[in-house]
Amino acid sequence: MRLWLAVFLARAAGWASRVLGHGGSSLPGAVARAIAPSVLQELGRRLPSGAVLVTGTNGKTTTAALAEHLMRRGGRAVLRNQTGANLVLGLTAALIQATGWRLLPRADLALLETDEASVPRAAAELRPRGIVVTNFFRDQLDRYGELTHAVRLVARGLEALDPDGRAILNADDPNVARLGEPLRSEQVVFYGMVAGWGDPEDSPGDVRHCPLCGAELLYRRRFYAHLGEYRCTGCGWQRPPLTVAVEEMDLVHRRVKVRFGDVAAWVPAVLPGTYNLYNQLAAMAWAWSWGMAPDALGEALNDFRPAFGRMERTAVRGREVWFALVKNPTGFNQVLATLAAEPQAAVGLVAINDDYADGRDVSWLWDVDFERWLPRVAVRQWWVSGRRALDMAVRLKYAGVAAEALTIEEDLARALEGAVDSAAGRVYVLPTYTAMLALRRHLTKQGAVRHFRQG
Repeated sequence: MRLWLAVFLARAAGWASRVLGHGGSSLPGAVARAIAPSVLQELGRRLPSGAVLVTGTNGKTTTAALAEHLMRRGGRAVLRNQTGANLVLGLTAALIQATGWRLLPRADLALLETDEASVPRAAAELRPRGIVVTNFFRDQLDRYGELTHAVRLVARGLEALDPDGRAILNADDPNVARLGEPLRSEQVVFYGMVAGWGDPEDSPGDVRHCPLCGAELLYRRRFYAHLGEYRCTGCGWQRPPLTVAVEEMDLVHRRVKVRFGDVAAWVPAVLPGTYNLYNQLAAMAWAWSWGMAPDALGEALNDFRPAFGRMERTAVRGREVWFALVKNPTGFNQVLATLAAEPQAAVGLVAINDDYADGRDVSWLWDVDFERWLPRVAVRQWWVSGRRALDMAVRLKYAGVAAEALTIEEDLARALEGAVDSAAGRVYVLPTYTAMLALRRHLTKQGAVRHFRQG
């Protein structure tokens, strides 16, 4: 009775919050846990195929969206926290919304994007059938502290993995690969690249030393930042053998040849950029480990649509608008690298907020390699907006953007309207998380994009 009451009141609270325009993506979780603290655990037990957690610094939302798409095409009934609420309250709310009044789930499997700091508690309560780990980068130091802290949190979560579950790990990231050391070999699927768009100028990023012994890592090849093929000069530890791997690239037809175990198949590269190829690889590795055939994976990807704000494209008054979330130096660099491959002249809008979900500390903007990438990006006019618009303007000034090529408009809606009106064709919108939500709300009211709850 307590569980039923918790679900009933939580759904009522969520409905009321949405009617009042407050969103309510995490509120049902807070209400339910106050009434029945074990609600997540209890609802998770009712899922026939259990839960899968998708975590890591960058790419959680895109990887989860891709995995959901593949699993649905494979005939699974899947629920996902597509609102992006990835703390424990948000995970709880997602399961509540997918539970009927008889406390039976409307899905076979829960695929839950999970904040790194929430992984230990979420895993302890859900005992997941799978944990997918994308990468670890320095991100929101005011929340996570040093990089090793986030790694330890996810490692604790893996200790609660179901005995028959699987860990899908990015072997090209040393800190992710190390998570497979305590696990049985049959529990781990390592994914990575043999061929890719390696960039010799790219910085090795946040990992230069072996996570096992501390000696220097030697890279045979890096695909971006510290992701690549490596070995330790001290203890000899090296990138684990790949179970799922990109082996060939076809840039003309935007496809890649991927080996799944002993079988290889050509699949479309559905999103631009190396970092998105890693996200796609993670999702395919998970779906394949659950029984999808390689050929079926390729077919299923043909009609994939990006998750909201992640290389999402829409049309506004005849202009093509690209949304690409930015939240840390490595991610921002990869977005700029992707834009550098697009020759069409464009207008750029960078929208920086410093709410809790964005990270209060914006000093990370000085670690983005604007000096390297801006001359290669076909943007001739930049707009900056958001609560930290002035900080962003100063950063672009020091990166060499001339005063006449820079417009400051702190109001997000006015900045977007101005950028669109000043563009001849394409507009790149590069926002932090809360700025992205505000900009998409503005476009949703105009009918240019669907609300994120609609996918």
